[in-house]
Amino acid sequence: MPDTVPGLDLADQPTGYEALTAWWAHMRDHAPVRRDRALGHWHVFRYADAVTVLTDHETWSSDLRSLVRQPEQFAIVARGAFNGFDPPDHRRLRGLVSKAFTPRVVAELEPVVRRITRDLLDAARGEREVELIDALAYPLPLAVIAELMRVPLTDRERFRRWADALFYQGRGDDPVIVPTEEMLLSVEPLIGEMNAYFLDVIAERRRRPGDDLISGLVLAEDGGQRLADEEVLGVCGFLLVAGHITTTMVLGNAVHLLATRPDAAAALRAEPAAIPAAVEEVLRLRGQLPATARRATRDAELGGFLIPEGDVVLVWVASANLDERRFPDADRFRPDRSPNQHLALGRGIHFCIGAPLARLEQRVALEELLAAWRDFRLGDGVEFVDPRQAIGLRRLPIRPVWADHRRPR
Repeated sequence: MPDTVPGLDLADQPTGYEALTAWWAHMRDHAPVRRDRALGHWHVFRYADAVTVLTDHETWSSDLRSLVRQPEQFAIVARGAFNGFDPPDHRRLRGLVSKAFTPRVVAELEPVVRRITRDLLDAARGEREVELIDALAYPLPLAVIAELMRVPLTDRERFRRWADALFYQGRGDDPVIVPTEEMLLSVEPLIGEMNAYFLDVIAERRRRPGDDLISGLVLAEDGGQRLADEEVLGVCGFLLVAGHITTTMVLGNAVHLLATRPDAAAALRAEPAAIPAAVEEVLRLRGQLPATARRATRDAELGGFLIPEGDVVLVWVASANLDERRFPDADRFRPDRSPNQHLALGRGIHFCIGAPLARLEQRVALEELLAAWRDFRLGDGVEFVDPRQAIGLRRLPIRPVWADHRRPR
């Protein structure tokens, strides 16, 4: 039986992206659904099975709050974290958030994203080596979030600490799916800081609303229903995590891929209209989140196994996006790939509500970067994040050849 093959649990795998992708490939072929004996959870590796889980929210719940007792501050912010809810609560909260986070709001951010990107690139202009994560990939999304919420950019280091605490939840280097209460308690003080900060901002916007996103969330109404303060807080926390992690990781991955493929970079520089498709291919090949968890609401069959009610299933979306059964030449970077129905931004009712903003930031950043650099190569000292938790880079030294002239503003 596939679930009794030794040495194939998550804890058995060496750290490193290549090792993890090799494990995924083996499991897609030999054990596409497998129970991890050490963790007690199930792994799902193939695209078709991943879609089955992600699109059936009645059978596969996103609400994992019952699995571990949440400390007080986590429980507070979780009241608005609708990405971890099921209907009807998910439908109500997402509907209200959608009234504030509209396509028009995102579209109007394009000149802001472009200005911030150009300012960051200009600050590094002339440098023989640029550490891309600190110079662009990290500060860009936080500056955009600060602009969107109208909070001081001088607080960006606090935002980063809070986003990391929410995302990693005290896991450290432990390959766990659901963090323990002890892990959550280790970052509880940071979550308390974030909650106090944003609840003060929310109270101020209730008194004096403006044209920012937090004011829009405070004022959003549907059938007489409005978001409570703690629900608005949860959305702010979600945006911190989604904005920081998604754009930082994916932009770093995009530049890393193009730095090792100068022909692809040159082609996109010559035809910027092709950049959106290239962004989708980066999301497929090097999407930011390796996996997402679901809980079985009833006994359910998956991949020939009966998953008992209450068991947790870890859907390896990054493995699904490399499934040759769905994507020909799945291991190759093909910027013009079409169709490209990857799962990096989710599927079903939990499709990422911030996807339009994430795509906008990636497109604009690559347009500006390719215009600013006539050529670029990797420097020394590239460092990757633990790919079991996020797919991206901690350090990305780039050696650019700067264009002779700045683009007109």
